Amino acid sequence: MASDLGFHWGMLNDHDRNAAYRAAIRDAAPGRIVYDLGAGVGPMSYYALRAGARRVYGFEVDPDVLPYLRRLARAYSNFVPVWTDALAGRLPEERPDVLVCEMWSTWLTDWPMVRVLRRVLRRAPGARVIPARGYHVVQLVQARHRAGMPIRLTPGTEATVFGEPFATGDMSLPVVACVTDFRGRIRPVDTVVALAPLTAGTVNAVRLYSYEEVSPGHVLPRIGTRCDELLRWLPPLRVHPGRRVRLRIRHRWDAGLRITVV
Repeated sequence: MASDLGFHWGMLNDHDRNAAYRAAIRDAAPGRIVYDLGAGVGPMSYYALRAGARRVYGFEVDPDVLPYLRRLARAYSNFVPVWTDALAGRLPEERPDVLVCEMWSTWLTDWPMVRVLRRVLRRAPGARVIPARGYHVVQLVQARHRAGMPIRLTPGTEATVFGEPFATGDMSLPVVACVTDFRGRIRPVDTVVALAPLTAGTVNAVRLYSYEEVSPGHVLPRIGTRCDELLRWLPPLRVHPGRRVRLRIRHRWDAGLRITVV
C-alpha cells in the first residue's frame, strides 16, 4: 500500500505557520539540545539543525514518514530519529533545552500533546516550549444537516471538522474559554463561560477551536492547516438576545471534554 502523506503535504504548504515556527526555532535552538515531538517528515527538526542546534531528536511513530527522517539523519550527523511513542517509550539520555511540539488539534483533544509535555518536562523543567501558549475558544451554534433523513443529533456526541461546515450557523460570538501556558505547570480546566446569543433561535451544539501562540506575541490566524474545529452537541436550547448562556467546561487533557449548560 502506498504511503499517505496528504496531511504532511498540507503542513509543508502552510507558509505562515512554517515561517512562525522557523523564526521561533531560530531564536531558541542554536547550541541547544532539541526534542521535536511528532517530527512528521522533519521540517521542524530541519529548522533546528539549520539554526545550529547541538543535537536534534526527532520523535515519530508513523512508519510512512521514516524514510524522510532517515534521509535527514544521513545529511546531518547530529540528527537522531527516535522511533518510539513519546508517551511511554524510552527517552534519550540527553535532556532537552528546547521542546518543539507543533502537531496541533482543536482543544488538544486529538493528540496527547499535554501528556507528552508533562512527561518530558519532569526531566527537563527549564526547557523552552514551542508553541508558548494555546488559546481555546467556544461558540454557540446551530448544527444542521442536509441528508433529508429524520436524524436527531445525540447530546454529548461530537464531530471533528476540517474547514468551515456550511450547515453550521453562528448563534453567538466566540469567547476564549481558557489559555494553556506550556511553559509552566499545565493544569486541568474547570471554568464557566457566559456567551451572548446574537439572535433568537435554537442552539444545539457548541463549536470549539484553538489558536496557537508560537512565540510570545505571535498568535497564528485560523487558516490553512489550523482551521479544524470540534462540534459537540447539546440538548436543544431556545436562546434570545440579551439572555446569556452559561457553559461549564471541564477538561483534564487526558480524560476527555465535558460541557454542560448551567
